[in-house]
Amino acid sequence: MPTSIDQIRDELVKHQLVEESILHELDADTVGDLTDTLISRGLLTEFQAGQVAKGDVSSLTLDRYVMLDRIGAGGMGQVYRARHRTMNRVVAIKVLPPKLTRNEQAIARFAREVEAAARLTHPNIVRAHDASKADGVHYLVMEFVPGEDLSSLVKTSGPVSVDVAVDYVLQTARGLQYAHEQGVMHRDIKPANLLLSEDSVVKILDMGLARFEQQGDASLTRTGVVMGTIDYMSPEQAFDTRSADARADIYSLGCTLHFLLTGQPVFAADTAMKKLLAHRESPIPSLQDECPDASEALDAVFQRMLAKRPDDRLQNMQQVIELLQQCWDGVTSPSELSFSLSDQTTSRSSLNSPISPDLRTSRPNRQLI
Repeated sequence: MPTSIDQIRDELVKHQLVEESILHELDADTVGDLTDTLISRGLLTEFQAGQVAKGDVSSLTLDRYVMLDRIGAGGMGQVYRARHRTMNRVVAIKVLPPKLTRNEQAIARFAREVEAAARLTHPNIVRAHDASKADGVHYLVMEFVPGEDLSSLVKTSGPVSVDVAVDYVLQTARGLQYAHEQGVMHRDIKPANLLLSEDSVVKILDMGLARFEQQGDASLTRTGVVMGTIDYMSPEQAFDTRSADARADIYSLGCTLHFLLTGQPVFAADTAMKKLLAHRESPIPSLQDECPDASEALDAVFQRMLAKRPDDRLQNMQQVIELLQQCWDGVTSPSELSFSLSDQTTSRSSLNSPISPDLRTSRPNRQLI
């Protein structure tokens, strides 16, 4: 790995990060002086300078892209802000971690994320531009969305108003309705996976746990493994990830609505297992009790989105959109809502019924991904 200033200069030129003529003009005796000068001239970002200082110049280029900043990281990949060399377009690139490049299941799951992203073109879903493999690295190129995710927004600024929360959830529901129509279930809807652009457009990202309606995912899901995020996971998804359908996304979206209005998960507990059991067995809380500005109508919609049994839940995103739109338009009484369901009299006790008679003696999956 290059460490001397001359070696660093050579690497910067080799990887076409800085022109050789510019480097010769600079009066720098150390790598630190060199990177500081390049930052001040706008030729390197702080992130790039850090990689250069470590002698890891090669990590700043991938195929036709130049890495500008690291903007996210997780178990299934790191995400970078990058620039296409020829088009000069700024994008987001998700890269499969090196430690997973020999894991066939991880590669298959990454490929499925790529396929899911490629299927979906909608204003409320982050668009995929490209995907490939270079130098043994699998990567997915997506549109870069300046802004922040809804989890960060609430943690930084506090809960949002009712109108704003309903607007954000409505936008998400429209994106999910389109995805479901294409046969794609997300299965990890949560505030951290919803980006808010600078012009207040919500965009769904991270299709890493997506499931195709026709294909299923038996080969990618092991028995005893929970896939998703516990605070937003439906009871049936925790019980059997492979059988969860589009109605699990409705449950997760309801949990997201609660977080936007309260800043808290629906069920708070000190262990993962207690949270799983609470989603399965504890009564659905009143949204009005925790957010007095929420109307009775919005609370009723929330209750239907979080019904324990999928059959008691709102059945599709079109119903969610219709009801939330009515709430956003000013309907405040549940009696004024049109549920578009044959059964409009489902009681709160029924909504809290466990998803199967034997759930109190069975245990949810223990291993979490």
